[in-house]
Order: sequence, then C-alpha cells, then structure tokens
Amino acid sequence: MKLGIVQASSVESALNLTDKALRQGARVVLLPKDWTVSLDLVPVSEFQKIAKLFTAHIVLGGLYDGFSVVSPIITPDGRILGLSKMIYPDVKDAVPGTELVAFKSSGNKFGVLIGNDLLHSELVLALLKQNIDVVLVPSAVPADSLQWWSDVVKLRAAETGMVFVNANLFVPPRSGGHSLIAVPSLEEDRIVGVVKEVLGETEGFAVVDVDTTSLIGLRARKLSEIGREIKVNLLG
Repeated sequence: MKLGIVQASSVESALNLTDKALRQGARVVLLPKDWTVSLDLVPVSEFQKIAKLFTAHIVLGGLYDGFSVVSPIITPDGRILGLSKMIYPDVKDAVPGTELVAFKSSGNKFGVLIGNDLLHSELVLALLKQNIDVVLVPSAVPADSLQWWSDVVKLRAAETGMVFVNANLFVPPRSGGHSLIAVPSLEEDRIVGVVKEVLGETEGFAVVDVDTTSLIGLRARKLSEIGREIKVNLLG
C-alpha cells in the first residue's frame, strides 16, 4: 500500500504537495502538525475535491480549531469522516480528546496520534490492542530534537509491529522537517524499526509502498507478548 507524507508550511504548498503525492499513487496522505495557524484557514473543500478525484484518504495533520488540537480525516468520496483529537494537547487551555480514532483504507486499519501523544505508551498500546496496521503521526518537532524524535518513532515501530508514518513540520527555526516512515522488520529474531524514507530540511513529499500484510505475524507476536502476565519479585 502506498503511503504519502507531506512536509508543508503553507496552505499553497500543502495543497500542491498533497496533489503530487496523490498523483504518485498514495492511498493515504498525511500532513504535519501546525502547517497553518488555525483550522479556519484550511481550504477543506479543496482537499475534499482532490481526495475524491484520486479516491484517497487525506489526514490534515494536527490543527487548533479554537477548542482542541484536531486532525480532520477526509474519505475517498470527499466526506469528512471525523476528527482525531490530541489527548495531551500542547496548546494552552485546549480541550483534550478522550478517545483515539481509527479508520480503514484498502483493507488496512489506521490510527492517529497527534504530536506528543506518541510519547504516551498507553495510547500506543491501545492502538496495538485494536490490531492497527499503520499509525499516522503529524508533528512539529524542533530541529534540535529531531534525532531523539526519530529514535522514538523507530522504537514504537519495533515494540509494536505497527508502521509509523510521521509528517513533521518544516518551518525553521521552529520546526526542522525530516519527516519519516518507520517499518518494523525482523532481524536475527528481534524486531527493529527500519526507516524507509526521510525528507530533509525543505518542503516536499514522499510516497512509500509498504507491504502491511507481511507485518501481520510481527504484530501478532507483539500482541502475545503484552498478554503475558509477568510477576515481579521484590527482593530485600
């Protein structure tokens, strides 16, 4: 399945790069967090048109709508399927979400974690328990935290068997780009997160073809591991 990431910093580039990703066959396209200052400034109808034209899902990143940090999900028929809300919002006085959102595309299940929600293990585990194939992570990570953030994305892929697609904002010096797609892989009987694509320090897009069916066994292994009951022997 072809997955698209868009590294945009303006409305014009977001539309243009999303269109390019769709023309290269992306079935789901993810935009970054905070690529415009408010959801009110997003030409949602234009994104709906191109989603319908290419019969693909578009996930509009993470944007503040005046109440919460949300990620609108547009369907291949141009509808707004729903909003994923940031559970641990980084905007003052923003209303936190109370549940995660998932959707289906081309036989795969997708979950959404906005920004630092990725750092909360209980949210990642909730998606794994629902047997999610791909986790979409819109973010706006500063340049000086990119290596650390990349390591977290790879670790999440390794510890869950899920694919992690991260679209990161590129608006220097505030946010440093380097969006990436991390795919779990079995190496010498251990699961690691392998980066399939990284965008640099510029606006751009990438489309990566990921065989999610080959990862079912890895995810089943992780699900069995979390189901084990391990006792803790407190010494002393």
